[in-house]
Amino acid sequence: MATTTKVMMPAFAPDMQGHPVLLNHRTQSATTINGWSSALFGIPFMAAGVFISLVAVNSIHARKNAPSWLIGIIAGMFSLGGLFFFLHGIHGVMRRAAYRREAAQRPSEPWLYDFHWRREGVSFSAFDDMLERLLAAMVWTTFLVPFAWVGMNVHGAWPFLAAVAIFGLLGLIFWFRWAQMLLDLLRYGNSFLTYESLPYALGGTLRARLRSPHHVSLIDQLTLTLRCVEEKYVTSGTGQNRTTSVVCYEIYKDVATYDRDRLTGLAGNDIPIEFRLPTDEPPTNLAATPPTYWEIEAKGKARGVDYEATFLVPVYKVS
Repeated sequence: MATTTKVMMPAFAPDMQGHPVLLNHRTQSATTINGWSSALFGIPFMAAGVFISLVAVNSIHARKNAPSWLIGIIAGMFSLGGLFFFLHGIHGVMRRAAYRREAAQRPSEPWLYDFHWRREGVSFSAFDDMLERLLAAMVWTTFLVPFAWVGMNVHGAWPFLAAVAIFGLLGLIFWFRWAQMLLDLLRYGNSFLTYESLPYALGGTLRARLRSPHHVSLIDQLTLTLRCVEEKYVTSGTGQNRTTSVVCYEIYKDVATYDRDRLTGLAGNDIPIEFRLPTDEPPTNLAATPPTYWEIEAKGKARGVDYEATFLVPVYKVS
């Protein structure tokens, strides 16, 4: 399963077809810039990070207005940020080249090269999800450290300290969400969705089986949502305040619900899933930027800690 993230975004209106926005939805797009543009964008940041690192270790003699450890943190932020964009861009270029090569050979079988599908099914790693949230919380907290230092050590820089207090409260959301994911992992563990076929054809039937999570008997109600998601890069604001965000639109949705009695009867066994697929919705295209994909979202309401997992499913047009 591809690495996904949850994004905080401003309120966006439905698209021109009236499809609603999925707020804070896990995205397949790591960023809104891809390919060579991403790689070139990252190079100046890596160069700046190297230069600042040399200043921090006194290899380049320059006047320091901050302690070396703080300069080192700033250098790390520039270097890691630039390296992310550079590697993301190079990986995208290589993946796109491989896609075009395979598409020329097998144009009617995109599921063989659009994504690394496993015939037996797809896993959802609650551990990876928890770790990603932990790293995000740590990065956010580290980002605030330089501003906090300026606010506490520079005369008249109290606005920096005020900003840190405000954004620090926002950072508490990251830590709270991380704690939720940790408890989810400890109670339910990882999850696996078994495919009955690969691919699933638009206009056909999607049948799969969800491996029962640990302590499934504690779940009062399990809701399974099949949806088609289309990601778009949406620009908001004007002038220097323009920002581009990854926005997820819900193109199609179908829901199935399991009550406590049915879940108790399935304890220790796989949970059967069946959805009728429409014929007139877009197929999976994970190689596109931005992508379109189908997923099954599982949410279980329970006392104390809820269950949550998301699985990509290979839905294509099959001739």
